[in-house]
Amino acid sequence: MILNALEIIERLKVCYGIKSDTDLNKASNLSNGTVTGWKKRNTIPYKEIYEASRATGYSMDWILTGQGIPQTDKIQVIQEADDYCHISQYSIEASAGQGALVEAENIDQHLAFKESWLRKSGINPANLIAIYARGDSMEPTIYSGDSLVIDKTKNTVTSDGGVYVINYDGELFVKRVQKQLNGLVAITSDNKNYQPMTIPLEGLAKLKIIGRVVWSGHPMI
Repeated sequence: MILNALEIIERLKVCYGIKSDTDLNKASNLSNGTVTGWKKRNTIPYKEIYEASRATGYSMDWILTGQGIPQTDKIQVIQEADDYCHISQYSIEASAGQGALVEAENIDQHLAFKESWLRKSGINPANLIAIYARGDSMEPTIYSGDSLVIDKTKNTVTSDGGVYVINYDGELFVKRVQKQLNGLVAITSDNKNYQPMTIPLEGLAKLKIIGRVVWSGHPMI
């Protein structure tokens, strides 16, 4: 099915009970002219569709295609894919090497996961986003180009540690991060060719924990 941005935009307006592009910009917390840009480029605003579905109860399937029941009590992307949820994957890279700046926030694709499996693992699907890894410093755990699913609510590093996506001084990294007893934060790589580092107390203000990596994977072909 070929998706039509103009029709999708009109259905988004129905969700919010509004009629103008300006009002849709406001409802979606977008800058002026964003919706007009979608129309010109036939851009499918997956992120905003997802957020509209959560906020209004309208089915994502209906917003995207116009088919199915418009309003449900559960986010619905593909009617046949029972129990699946779809995680937005952004065209953002977190370096597993020397650091990669965030250059874009477009959605490239959606990753499908069993919602029951996620919840059984203590993960709320609504808290998840996905990005890409770049570099080799986390091999063999994570390879360059792997998809990384991140739980944004797990943004506090503990003494137990874990694999996190972090922003340090404006650059994104995926690393093992562990809080030490002296309050410092240790950053390590799984590839032993990379030296570990410790962020000193005066550098902690530059550190922001984006979230914990709860799944990573890559195509086999």
